[in-house]
Amino acid sequence: MRGVFTMKIAKPVHHESGSVMLTVLFFAIAVSIVGFAASTLVVSGNRNVHTISTLKQAHYLAEMGIEDVLSNPFVLRDTLLYDTYTYTIQSSVELESGKRGTYQTTMSKKPDNTIKIESKGFVRNQNDALLATKTIRCEFQIKSRSFYDILLKNAISTSQNLNSGKVYIYIDKDENDNPVASSADVYSDAEITNIAGTVPGSVIAQGRVIVNNNTTIAKDVIAKGNIVLNNNAQVGGKVISAESYIDVNNNAVVSGDIVAYGADDKGYSVYLTNSTVQDIYTKLGSSQVKEKNSRYKSIGTIPKLPEYPETYNVPRQSLPIIDDTIKAAWIAQAQSDGITFNGLNVNNDQTFTIDGNAYINGDLVLNDNSTLRVKEGSIVYVTGKILIENNASVSVVDSNGDQTIARSSLITADSFDIRNNAIPNVLSLVALGSSTSYLKNNSVTTGAILVPNGNLEISNNATIYGGIFAKSIPNIGNNAKIYFNPLNNLGLPHTVTSSQALDLLSWTE
Repeated sequence: MRGVFTMKIAKPVHHESGSVMLTVLFFAIAVSIVGFAASTLVVSGNRNVHTISTLKQAHYLAEMGIEDVLSNPFVLRDTLLYDTYTYTIQSSVELESGKRGTYQTTMSKKPDNTIKIESKGFVRNQNDALLATKTIRCEFQIKSRSFYDILLKNAISTSQNLNSGKVYIYIDKDENDNPVASSADVYSDAEITNIAGTVPGSVIAQGRVIVNNNTTIAKDVIAKGNIVLNNNAQVGGKVISAESYIDVNNNAVVSGDIVAYGADDKGYSVYLTNSTVQDIYTKLGSSQVKEKNSRYKSIGTIPKLPEYPETYNVPRQSLPIIDDTIKAAWIAQAQSDGITFNGLNVNNDQTFTIDGNAYINGDLVLNDNSTLRVKEGSIVYVTGKILIENNASVSVVDSNGDQTIARSSLITADSFDIRNNAIPNVLSLVALGSSTSYLKNNSVTTGAILVPNGNLEISNNATIYGGIFAKSIPNIGNNAKIYFNPLNNLGLPHTVTSSQALDLLSWTE
C-alpha cells in the first residue's frame, strides 16, 4: 500500500514542477523584455536629458552675449557710429565633460533709431563638433532723455545760463553734399540771456529766452520763463512761454503761433510792437494782449488741442553725470593696450603716433606745428591738462580702410586749452575738471566737446564740427561757428551703459 501511495503521489508532483518551471521561464522572459525596454527608455531618457541640458547651456550662452553687449560701455557707441557691431567672446567657456561654449552677438541700428540685438550661443565637444545652438533676438528703444538721444539733435546743451554772442550754427553735410540732420537745437537747463546769429532748429530753455539782433531761428522758441524777440529776430515756428509772457518788437517776425500761458505783473501775456506774427493765444484772450503798429491774424484763448495742454511742460534735458563707475571704465579702456606715458610733449614740427588706447599720467602738450597721430576709435586719458596751440594738430589714423573713421577721444581729468589755429581733427574732447576750458583764435575741432563739470568758452572765429555740451557756457561768440553733426557727437566715449540708455521693446527666443 505504501508503494502504491508513493507512486500515486509522485505523478502529480512531476506535473506541477513542470508547470512551475514554465511559469518561471515565461516570467523570466517577460522580466527580460521589460528590463530591456526599461533600459532602452532609460538610455533614451538620458539622451533626451543630455540634449535638453546642452540646449539650456546654449541658451545661457546666448543670454551671456546679450548681457555683455549691454554692459560693455563702448558697444552702443560703435553701433551708432557704424550701424552694426558684432561682439564675439574672446575665449570659450569651459563646460562639463570637455565641452566648451562660445557666443556671437550682433547689435545693429535700425532706421527708426531702435536697436536690434541678435545673440547666438554655441556648445561644441572636444573635437569642435557642434552639439547645440540657440538664438535670442531682442529690440530696444533709445530712451528719450538719455545722453545718446540728446546727442542726436542738440548743437549746444548747457546746464546753466547761456549768454551767446554772435554764433552761426549750420547743418553739416556728408560726402555727397547732403545735410546730415534735419535740425540742430540749442538747449539750456536754465536761461538763455542772449542768443544771436543763426539756429537751424529750436531754442529751448527752462528759464527765460532773449533773442537779439537779426537772429534767425528756423523752428520754435520754447521757454518756461518770459521770451523776448528784438531787432529783426525771425522765428520760423511757434513761440511758447509755459509760465510767463512774450514780448515781440522791433520788426521781429514769427511764422507760427504765439502762445503765452502766464502774464507779467500788469496782467499782460503778449506785447506786440512793430512786428509781424500769426495767431496769438493767451488764457484770457485779447484782454491780455497789448499791440501797437503790428500785423497778426487773430487773438484768442488757448485752444484745447493736444499741442496746447492745460499745463505746458517744457521738455527737460540733463547733461550726464560722470560717476566713478563710468570714469573707471574710461580709464580701463585707455589702459587696455598697455600704452602709458608720464606726460607727453610734442613740439617744433615733430610728429608722434599713439597706436592704440593710451594713458598719460601728467599733461599733454602739443605746439609749434607739431602733429599727434592717434589710432581711430581709441581713448586717450590724460590725468592733467591738455594744451594744443600754435598750428599744432591731431589726426586720426584709419586702421581698416572703411568709409567711416571712428572718432577717437581725448579725455582730461582737468581742462583743455585749444588756441591759435590748433586743429584737433576727428576727435572728441572731454574735460572732467571744474575749471574753464577754451577753444579760440581760429582753432577748429571735428568732434563733440563735453565739459560736464566746468566752464567752456568759445570765441574768435573758433569752429566746431559736431556739438557742444557743457555745464556752463559763459562766453560763446565772436563769429564762432558750429557745423552740427550727430555722427561726430557719437564719437564721445559712453556716458552711460547700454542698459541704462535702452528700453526693452521685444524678446524672442
